[in-house]
This record gives sequence, structure tokens and C-alpha cells, in this order.
Amino acid sequence: MTSPAVLVVHALERRVRLRAPALAGHRRVCERIAEQLAADPACEVVSIRPMTGSVIVERSEGGLDPERLRARLAGLVDGAREDDGHPLGAPRPEGHPGPTRVARAVAHAFAGINADVREAMDYRADLGTILPVVFAAAGLAEVGATRRLPVPAWFNLLWWSLRWFMTFNPGAISEELNSSGGGAQGQPGVAGEGPGEAGPVCDDL
Repeated sequence: MTSPAVLVVHALERRVRLRAPALAGHRRVCERIAEQLAADPACEVVSIRPMTGSVIVERSEGGLDPERLRARLAGLVDGAREDDGHPLGAPRPEGHPGPTRVARAVAHAFAGINADVREAMDYRADLGTILPVVFAAAGLAEVGATRRLPVPAWFNLLWWSLRWFMTFNPGAISEELNSSGGGAQGQPGVAGEGPGEAGPVCDDL
């Protein structure tokens, strides 16, 4: 089996960022690989974003060999298995089809944008915190400019009702998905890559 592609995104003397697309969407595999990489004395800090498959390795003294890290990570990814024993990227059973290619591509794109926003904001905010503030401000600005409160469109009311139901009834939705056998596995969040992290990191938002 050919090793999945692992790329060196950028490399400094003591900080190397790699990308392993096969890791995207596999939080537990990311945790295991982070621990395996951190077992190397040269890899003092290991951070992995489960949503994007981005891997950052840092050390405080000495240098890092980007090609050696790339080969090491490629070997770990090549030998990694999902919880059900299937290799990463292997077709899933029909009862658990997982997300579509388009869904994965969209999630991957937004995860990358979100990661860039987090870095630009010095890890104080991301799209999940900025967008609600922007939309709320835009709504208040519209009301202030028009001096009237517009009535929401029917499709907005429908969407809000569905969203509120899903937010406050997670147990009922989970039971239905489990009973139908068609529930897709939960998607992990984006791992933080802020300064000062120690040891293997694989965290949600």
C-alpha cells in the first residue's frame, strides 16, 4: 500500500508544519499519532488539527529535519487504522457511508480559513465568535438605518425552528440516527496551535 501524501508546508529551524490530508476527520488517530511523534526526544511539542490534518512539531533547542519528520509521519499515517480496523481512506460499510467528497472539501476549506483567522487574531477569536458578532451588528445597523423591524421570511423561520429543535433535542436526534443505522460519525473540531502548548495536542475548539 502506497503511503498517503504528507507534505512539508513550511519549515523553520525549530518549527516544522506538515500536512497529512488522510488524517482529516480522524480525531482518535490524530491523538495516537501525536503521542507517537511526541515520543521522539526531538519533538518537544506536537500539535495536530483533526479537521485539516495539519501537524506542527516544535523544539526549544537544536534543529528539526523536515524530511525526516515527513518520512516519520508518512510511516505512521500509512500504518494507522480507524477504530473499526479499516485503513485511513478505506471505503466504509454501507451502513456508515460517512461524509461525501463535496462535504469533506467544503469542511476542509472552511477549516483552513478558520485556522488562518485564529492565527491572525492571535488565538483570541475565530469564525465561530466573529461571524455572530458581525451578523448581529449588521442586523442592528439595518434596523437603525430603516427605522423599522422587518418581518423574517418564512424560510428563515423554518430554518430557525429546525436549528432550535436540533440544539435542544440532541438526545432524540442521536437515538433516531442510532436506530436507523445511518448516523455519520461526528466531525472533530479544529486543534489549537497557540504558543506555549506542551506535549501532544489534539483539541477541539
